[in-house]
Amino acid sequence: MIVFISGGVRSGKSSFAEQCAKMMAETTHSLHYIATAIRTDEEMEARIAHHQKQRKRDRWQTWEQPYDLDRIIYMFCKRDIVLLDCLTNLWANELFRDHIWDVHGKVPRIVQQIKQLSDKAKGLIIVSNEVFYDGVPNERGTYMYMHGLGLLHQHLVTLSDVAILMRYGLPIVKKGRWPCGVV
Repeated sequence: MIVFISGGVRSGKSSFAEQCAKMMAETTHSLHYIATAIRTDEEMEARIAHHQKQRKRDRWQTWEQPYDLDRIIYMFCKRDIVLLDCLTNLWANELFRDHIWDVHGKVPRIVQQIKQLSDKAKGLIIVSNEVFYDGVPNERGTYMYMHGLGLLHQHLVTLSDVAILMRYGLPIVKKGRWPCGVV
């Protein structure tokens, strides 16, 4: 099962995704958290520390993987619930790391890696940001980033069993039916 959760900044996406993962996991299933953020400044360091502290309260196995998901796919099995937080960071890391802005080469690669990950695990929850409310700017780097993220969203929502949009901490189911009674 793939659950895609998107929404604006600070909309409650990550907390809701963690809650969903815990509900999907039975006592025999492992919870895995793929964290994609890179420590770039004090604010990001504080956000990462906050998320790490939250996860320590539960039984999460954390994988800090800012790009190249294929390096860890083999680690998962059908007893695992995997939360990928977040696609927005993963895409930025993949797009800008080698200064080759090959959207049409990198998007299919990421989609394939996520599909492989979902095939290995019992459940996959993907968190991403909605960044399109104000349109797409003309500046090349920002345009390429947003164009690729839009393509990723389209592909992954198509693959997803459930797609949820978070607004003001409230989940709005846009595709499928959430089986766990959270929404």
